[in-house]
Order: sequence, then structure tokens, then C-alpha cells
Amino acid sequence: MAYQHIPASTFGKQFEEEKNNYVFVDVRTQEEFDDAHVENSIHIPYDEMEHRYEELASYKQKNILLICRSGMRSQVAAQILAEQGFEKLFNLEGGLLEWTGRLHSDK
Repeated sequence: MAYQHIPASTFGKQFEEEKNNYVFVDVRTQEEFDDAHVENSIHIPYDEMEHRYEELASYKQKNILLICRSGMRSQVAAQILAEQGFEKLFNLEGGLLEWTGRLHSDK
């Protein structure tokens, strides 16, 4: 498998200790992202990932945690990044529906 799953319910509780160990990439729509997102997330909608993955090139050696609402779109994005040679990929299983950590809003 080119990426690992991290349960959102577990990771949200560990967020404060773990947040510096990951680069957070939110793959939801702009509207969803503006409503609420994990603070300091990079926003690249999953349907744009094939054309924008190079924006993450400087993070290729870091742990990248992909986030969406339920964990499905982030799984698609993880697969795209894996095909581009990214290796330290993590899918937030259960997505923000099961997230228990803090969220930030741009509204």
C-alpha cells in the first residue's frame, strides 16, 4: 500500500502533540474549506490534485496527512500523490466527520 490510514477519532485527540510532525492537506471544495478546516492546512481540492501535486514537492520527505469530509476523497488524493512518488502519505480515515480536534474557519 502506498499510503496508510489514520483513524480521525484517534488522531484528533493526539493533534496537539502530533501537529508538528505532519503537513495537512485538505482536499475538499473551497466552500467546505472556508467553513472549517484544520489550522495551517494546505488546500488543494482532490479533483485538482493531478495538476497541482507539484505544489507539495517541497514536502515530499515529510509526513503528509490528507483530509476530507469522510476519508474517501482524501484516499483518491493519496493514491494520486503515491503515483507521483510521494511515500509518507496518510489518509485521515473517517475524515472531518469523525475528527475530534480543533477546527479553524475563514468566515
